[in-house]
Amino acid sequence: MPPTEENLKELCNPAVLQRLLKTKRLPILWLVLRGLDLLSQRPEMAREIRALVPGCMQTLPFTNVHIALKLLDIFRNMLNHLGKRDASSFALRLCEKLLPLFSHVSCEVRERSILLFKDLMEAVVWWHRGSMKENVRRGLVPLLFRMSDEIPSVAQASRKALMACAKFLKWKELTHQAQEVCKHGIMKCLMQQSRRRVERHLWQSLPYLKNSQAALRHSAAEFIGLAVRHCWDQSEEKLNEICSALKTVEDDAHPPVPSLATELILMLRQRRRQTASSRHWLAALCCWPC
Repeated sequence: MPPTEENLKELCNPAVLQRLLKTKRLPILWLVLRGLDLLSQRPEMAREIRALVPGCMQTLPFTNVHIALKLLDIFRNMLNHLGKRDASSFALRLCEKLLPLFSHVSCEVRERSILLFKDLMEAVVWWHRGSMKENVRRGLVPLLFRMSDEIPSVAQASRKALMACAKFLKWKELTHQAQEVCKHGIMKCLMQQSRRRVERHLWQSLPYLKNSQAALRHSAAEFIGLAVRHCWDQSEEKLNEICSALKTVEDDAHPPVPSLATELILMLRQRRRQTASSRHWLAALCCWPC
């Protein structure tokens, strides 16, 4: 049974909506989302509910494909109906929250969240661009890896979104490499940033070694290999963490992955020994009698 007009009016009450969204009963939650979907299709209501919706990302069970898709529909409707200024503020609040959906088990959720990320980014007005840049940068590595997604439409959406990111950041070389679909070239572009950003990308890439798709695990291993060469000066604890992540794919069924992982582990162990040796040498030097 579809929600009545009276039900829809109740959903406009923030307290009521937040309470309903926390329910564990999926039939009720589905009814609430259907109501929000109907409201979001009305231009006059999109502005009323825009402040309520981003909070949904923290409470809803996004592992449920139907719920994830319904909420993406709601976000899309709102973006289409909001004015430029409101759409820009909405994009700032929502963009980062979409990133986890890029790795959703559903290819449809992955594709639609990536395309929505692109459209949110393009909706940002000039005075919000500075605030949006960090969200855009956080999307670079996930989008790079998703260009290798086994579902062609997801890979294509990722390429389009990455090109939009490059244009947003006014990064000509990255734009060119994305247009050419040169993944290694994109990786090298990302290495041209500051050490701090490369290190962030490195930590972003580690979870992809556990991805169910071999192509993404391979891309992650390649990227990690480039990144560690640009971030040699890591603590022993961090080197151990990287090695531990790589060990999980030493027996990977996709031959290039364990080969890369083994090579990187050996390289990191050598670096760890060099670091330890340097510390011992410095300690000995400090203890040398004057």
